[in-house]
Amino acid sequence: MRAIVLTLLMLTAPSWAADWELNHEGSQRGDVTTYVREVSDSPVKAFKGVVELQASATSVLAVITAVDTFPEWIFQSQGAERLSITEKERIHMRFNGIWPVADRDVVLVNTLTQTADGEIHLHSENAEGVKDKQPGFVRIPALDNQFVITPLTDGWVRVKFETFVDPGGNVPVWLANLVSTKAPRVTLAGLKDQLEKPRFANATREDLPGLPGMEALKL
Repeated sequence: MRAIVLTLLMLTAPSWAADWELNHEGSQRGDVTTYVREVSDSPVKAFKGVVELQASATSVLAVITAVDTFPEWIFQSQGAERLSITEKERIHMRFNGIWPVADRDVVLVNTLTQTADGEIHLHSENAEGVKDKQPGFVRIPALDNQFVITPLTDGWVRVKFETFVDPGGNVPVWLANLVSTKAPRVTLAGLKDQLEKPRFANATREDLPGLPGMEALKL
């Protein structure tokens, strides 16, 4: 069933935008607006957050590729480790469970691209056969996530964070969908806070990791 859910997700993802339901609307520029969406044959909703930030695309990209800081801003992140950057980046991520569920982990394979109009996409999917299951963690069987960074004309950028996840194991639907409403707000608010730190506010291209696809980006 999980394989079917993930297959459906991959086939229908481009049409999500027409079906999103507004969950929380920011009151001013710089606030996070969030959405949820029903996913066919899945009790867990997809979620999306959108925010406009006064920052460069380089600074935002520096934050979302700095795996050592993930626990500081990604919702429920316990830690992350970059496993490899051969052909594609692979990351092992660990998440704190919310009672009564156990901690989760996942191995992600990331693809970094840029569209003709300058949008930067960091797309993540769960990867199989890269790292053995870890004691004390339930492996997330299906995850599809992307960050989209859109440069604007006035020194701002728009950041979209869009995710579907099958958490695996025995997770109450109410809890899974509570995560769907909180994760995009917490994560994007955390991203905004990270951008205030000198490490990221002053980031240049030289500060970015040498990931596959990075050299082709026009920043």
